[in-house]
Amino acid sequence: MPDTAVIRVDQLHALAGLLSLEEVAEQFSALSTVAQVSIFGLFEDALADVRAVLARTAASGE
Repeated sequence: MPDTAVIRVDQLHALAGLLSLEEVAEQFSALSTVAQVSIFGLFEDALADVRAVLARTAASGE
């Protein structure tokens, strides 16, 4: 299960890295509000997955 958390964190890191590039940030700002919210929804979903894995790992004592 911890592998799932690592994969999700890697995905979040990659997405954050893209969004931190100036030209990508410019394109992001030109997106509709719905599109921007969808991208932040990816962050929210991935972080929820990581949290769930970490909670299960802590509960099982791994």
